[in-house]
Amino acid sequence: MTYALHVFVSSTCYDLRDLRAAVRAWLSSLGMKPMLSDEAGFPNQDGMPPYATCLRVLEKCPLVIGIIDRRHGRCFDEWGPYPQHIGKAPTHAELAHALDLGKRVLIYVHESVWNFYEVWRKNRDAFKTSAPEGLEEQTLTMFHELKNRNPAPWLSKFSDAADLIVSLQGEFVNQLYIYLDERERQSSDQAKYIIDKILELAPDVRSQIEARLNPEYASKIELLGNQLIELQKELDSTKGASNERVQDLERVKSDIESQAQFARDQLNRTTMMLASAALRDSRWFEFLRRTMRPRQAGRVPFHHTGEVALRGYSIGGDAHRSPRLAEVTWARLPNHEDGIARRYTAGLVFKGERFAPGITWAQRQRGATEDVQEHCWRLPNIYFGDYLEVSTYDDESQSALSYRDQEFQVRNPGERPSDWISFSYEFDYNKLAEIRDVSLEQGLSLLSDNKPQEAIAPLLKASNMTRYLHNSAPPPKSDPFGPHARACELAALSRLRFRAGTQLLVVDGPHSGKSGVVTRLLLNHHHAYTITTEDGHEFQASDVQVQETQPSELPTSQKHVDGSKI
Repeated sequence: MTYALHVFVSSTCYDLRDLRAAVRAWLSSLGMKPMLSDEAGFPNQDGMPPYATCLRVLEKCPLVIGIIDRRHGRCFDEWGPYPQHIGKAPTHAELAHALDLGKRVLIYVHESVWNFYEVWRKNRDAFKTSAPEGLEEQTLTMFHELKNRNPAPWLSKFSDAADLIVSLQGEFVNQLYIYLDERERQSSDQAKYIIDKILELAPDVRSQIEARLNPEYASKIELLGNQLIELQKELDSTKGASNERVQDLERVKSDIESQAQFARDQLNRTTMMLASAALRDSRWFEFLRRTMRPRQAGRVPFHHTGEVALRGYSIGGDAHRSPRLAEVTWARLPNHEDGIARRYTAGLVFKGERFAPGITWAQRQRGATEDVQEHCWRLPNIYFGDYLEVSTYDDESQSALSYRDQEFQVRNPGERPSDWISFSYEFDYNKLAEIRDVSLEQGLSLLSDNKPQEAIAPLLKASNMTRYLHNSAPPPKSDPFGPHARACELAALSRLRFRAGTQLLVVDGPHSGKSGVVTRLLLNHHHAYTITTEDGHEFQASDVQVQETQPSELPTSQKHVDGSKI
């Protein structure tokens, strides 16, 4: 089975369609697997918005290519298990998330955006009078945030698709060299690191190792050491003796030192072999899990065959290659443990045996019969011979509950997958129903107080829990789905200054100078106003591109019963 390097391509879609196609074709020609959200077959996950699913896919890609042009994209407030990105557009969230995870990220910025950014940075009022056509100020704000991160990300200008591809061709060589150099350095340091950890942190096993060492070497080293002491005394006492006698003693001393060094080398090799053998004891898996988790967020440890063997685990024989999955549950996990950062505080925990290097996992609805598609197999965050971890959202009432009707499977590379195992977790359904009802009550109260933006989160939580708790708890007193949709609509509406029927003049953008009546509002759309001119021509404009002129009544045929048109 061949492996294709997955590369995530992050950018706005519709305005950069041709550029994205060029990058996709170039990556494919190199045998890589480009991951683009607008491509057919891009993974989706039930219960998560499509743009949030992109972050889940990005987490599995070792390399991310970001492209920033003039358009920023629509901002979202619903990010599911990624609340840290609330209020961001997808491209902004993807690049920030990749940098937070320590991924290799190549960010290309169109030269017109980069050049105007320098003007805007010194005088932000310049945007209103001299910005290039189509450049959104949110794009400059996003670029400013990314550019000023610590450490600073890799950034480069580009003028067109051909220019970007030429830059990628050169930079890919550099990135590949750095990646291989780091892997080689990690591999060469790994054996010494583990032996040092054992001798430093595990005195009980250290004494066990020492007790099993070949006593012949230890006795020989002690005997030779005593001989050297006596020989040195004799040398000190032969001052003034013949040169021949002194040379004989020096030759004997050199011979004894060589024998002692050989015995010490043999003893050290025996120590390392016994230390490595001690790791094969299953008692060490927990010790390793607590003390040797990787420091890089999202990196799967022990994914290299040599690393796994060094940690005391290997698979052998055809009868033992398929993994066995015993349990899958949800657990809270410490963000920092023994001085090492996990970078997440909750996760799915897989327990079993015969988990080989490169193991992947998949999930489906309990009782489903369809085969798992190849792109649905994912790497865990942390991997040991009998244990996997997958990071999740840390809200038990939504995260753990969302897996209730799921079943899971694991698969070693090139081998048969394990049996399907149902998700197991001890749910307190009465408590969960109470949390759902409190969230619903809070959301409805905020909505009635004309605070739709604040009402979205509790109403979304109540909606998700209502869906997940079906047949396991009494239904809520009222339906949360309608109020949630209404809160989203009102929140979007509150961000717009004008309503249907308003006479507007366009002061910026491609339709600058035109005027007309707002005949429709496109909620959650950047160009939210559909404007109709006196001669019946329709076009769209954003809130920052227009100003109000004389109010005008809409024709009766264009009004809803309540006088508005959304």
